[in-house]
Amino acid sequence: MTITIIGAGNIGGTLAEKWKAAGHDILIGARNPNDAETLTWAQGIGVRVLSIPEAADQGEAVLIATPGKVVADLAASLGTALSGKPVMDATNMAGPLGTAPGFDALKRAGGDVVKVFNCTGWENLADVRYGDQVADMFMAGGSEGAKATVRDLVKAVGFTECHDLGADDKVPILEGFALVWIDLAIFQKMGRGMAFKLLRR
Repeated sequence: MTITIIGAGNIGGTLAEKWKAAGHDILIGARNPNDAETLTWAQGIGVRVLSIPEAADQGEAVLIATPGKVVADLAASLGTALSGKPVMDATNMAGPLGTAPGFDALKRAGGDVVKVFNCTGWENLADVRYGDQVADMFMAGGSEGAKATVRDLVKAVGFTECHDLGADDKVPILEGFALVWIDLAIFQKMGRGMAFKLLRR
């Protein structure tokens, strides 16, 4: 699958490396596709760098890993490039609205949007294992087809479970879950080597 990643920081960059290693074709959508540092990193792992519109248009699935505050404007700038595609929203943003404006804008742009990869640190994408246990991932969104694709991509990173919390109305739960991780890891000083695991009897 050709996966476009918009926002190649810690989250996007880590997933680019993981998905490339799993055999996917990765396109990085960059504001400056000629940036020397970005090109050097991309060439090192064998991924291509294009402008954001070009990358979004060519991808079969799209990951949004930018700052949450830019997503609404980004979505509006992409025309029909997201139409009918699984779009993974990995963003978070503080404030009463959270990332709802961006999530809704991605839907208006025609994307089948799934909230995922937002409720943990990038370190847990780089290494999902804690001893003999594997961290869990969680998602929410209204498209069952998109969630099936996303579940496969989550497993390609190394997770064995991607728990589906439900449709679009469950996205705020995931945003709150992200704040729990941030509070424990940063403000309660537990450190970033911490992940969530659902245990059942």
